[in-house]
Amino acid sequence: MSSQSTASNPGLIHLFGHAGEDGSISLQAIRDRASKQLTRFATLAEEELAARQISMPPAISLVSCPGCSLTLENNHPQADDILTWLDGNAKVSSLFKEVEVLFEIVRATEYAGETFPESSCFHIGLTSAGPIAYFEDHVCSQQ
Repeated sequence: MSSQSTASNPGLIHLFGHAGEDGSISLQAIRDRASKQLTRFATLAEEELAARQISMPPAISLVSCPGCSLTLENNHPQADDILTWLDGNAKVSSLFKEVEVLFEIVRATEYAGETFPESSCFHIGLTSAGPIAYFEDHVCSQQ
């Protein structure tokens, strides 16, 4: 990610650290920020889920698609409680979106020039071994 103004942009420097001599931000800096935000999201989610006595395992798979709100993808025994937690939870939705955007930047950079299908949606899996972030085909249905 390179721009004449990148090196002097305090917002970008705050997010990704200092720019290189040429004003660029390294892909590793973006990956590191994405990983940090994923961990932050998982910590928030796990705290809020534990407060509602929602347990892991089994894993909780969250997905966001274009035109859809954040929702539960998998069949969890406490699915109704998880969906209630997600409904209108602006803090969780906002942080999820931040993580998604960062991983989108990484994916777009790693696969420059490729076009991804609209069915490729961003997922965060919350597991007892830690969070995972990935893109996978998914057909959204409004709940």
